[in-house]
Amino acid sequence: MPKKKGSYSYVYFMIPLAVAVIPILFAKEILAEEDECVQENNLKMAEFYLSDRTLDTSLAESSISGGSSLTSSFDDLSVDETCYDEVSLTQLCHLLGPVQEMDGGHVTTAIDEARLPPNLEFSTVIELPVGYYRTRKAFLSNSSSFWKESILKRALNYEDIETSGWKHHLGDVIGETNLPRNVKDKDFIGATRETSYRMPAGRLVASSMAYEQCTISEYNDDFFVIKMVTKTPHVPFGSKFIAHTQIVVVRDGNNKCLMICSVEAEFPNGPPLGMSGQIKKGMKKGTIEMFQKIGAHIISCATSYGC
Repeated sequence: MPKKKGSYSYVYFMIPLAVAVIPILFAKEILAEEDECVQENNLKMAEFYLSDRTLDTSLAESSISGGSSLTSSFDDLSVDETCYDEVSLTQLCHLLGPVQEMDGGHVTTAIDEARLPPNLEFSTVIELPVGYYRTRKAFLSNSSSFWKESILKRALNYEDIETSGWKHHLGDVIGETNLPRNVKDKDFIGATRETSYRMPAGRLVASSMAYEQCTISEYNDDFFVIKMVTKTPHVPFGSKFIAHTQIVVVRDGNNKCLMICSVEAEFPNGPPLGMSGQIKKGMKKGTIEMFQKIGAHIISCATSYGC
C-alpha cells in the first residue's frame, strides 16, 4: 500500500473511483438536493474528510509522487445500507461482476512505484475490498454496465448519461481477463471513450451537462490508468477551465486493490483574474467528495449479499 514521504500525508477513509471517474468541478462544491438518507451518508464522508487522523501506508516501501493527498481504508467508512433496498443493492452488486480467480493470493513481486504516473495536483488513495481484475472489468469492459448504471447513475446521481464505448478496434475485449492469442495488453493504450451526463442542480446552480473524454494511458497486470478531460461549459466560469482527472488502480492481492484518484484544473486561456484559487479550492473539495462517494458505493456493493 502506498506510502507518502516527506511533505505528503494520508488520511484514512475509504474512498470513486474512478471513477472514477470522474472529474467534477468547483460547481460540485454546491451540493445537490438529496434525500435524507443520502445526505446522512454524505455527512459521514464529510466528517471523516475533515478529521485529523493520519496514517502512513506503503507500496513497495516507496512514495507516490504528486500533489497533496489523502488515504482512505474500507474499514474507515460505513455506508448506511438502508439507503438501498435489498433488490436494488443485489442488482448493483451483480453489476460489479463475479469474483475473479486471478485476484486470489498475495502479490509476490512488489510493484515498482516508479512505474506509476505522478499524481495530479489534488489526490486521494482508496483501498478497495475488490480484486484488481474484477475492478478492471467492471470499470472498463464494454460488456459491463457497472460504471454507467452503478457509479454515474446511482452513486453520483447523474442523469441523461450517454457513452460511446471504447473507440478502438479492440474495444470489445478491453477489460476482459481472457484475451485472444494475438492481442496484448499494450494494444489498448490510447483507446478513448466519450461520455456526457447531467449533473444534479445545487442551491445556486442549475442542473448542467458535463462532457468527458476518457483515455487509457496504462494497462497491464499490475495496474491500469485512465485519464479524463471534462468540460462543463454551462457552470459558472465553466468556459474558462477544464478538469483533468486521473484514476490509477493498482493490484494489491487477496481480492483487494488500491485506487489512486487525482485532479487538477487547466486554464487554457490563463486563469480568470481573482478566481483561479477559488476554482481550484472548489475542484479539490468537489472531486474528493466525488471519489469518496464512488469508493463508498463500491464497498457497499462488494460487501453486501456475499458479492
